[in-house]
Amino acid sequence: MDPLETKDAPLPSGPYSQAIRSGSFVFVSGQIPIDPIGGTVPVGTADQIRIAMRNLISILSAAGVGKGCILKVTVYLTDMNDFALMNSIYAEAFGVPYPARTCIGVSSLPRGAKIMVDAVGEVSGH
Repeated sequence: MDPLETKDAPLPSGPYSQAIRSGSFVFVSGQIPIDPIGGTVPVGTADQIRIAMRNLISILSAAGVGKGCILKVTVYLTDMNDFALMNSIYAEAFGVPYPARTCIGVSSLPRGAKIMVDAVGEVSGH
């Protein structure tokens, strides 16, 4: 089991790793929409969704997981009325073949975020 880290996504703010690699699999911790440069969370929902997806994909990419090797994504939304917006941004972020996905409505997320995403991927070539 190897912890993974990239500065292209926010560094952990607690006792967890950005991601863990076990064999050819990479397990990414929940990513909220924190801008890795400024450390801020945008106000707009669309911007939050884009940044959370970008952070997730940055970690997977740094671990050697290409978009076509992202196996499973879990999306947590504080407002299920944002599902259609998330769905359209998600489709742009991942493309075909889409990963398996679960979307869960939650009452709140850290730092007032409206979205959190986590994922499991497989390193290319395995």
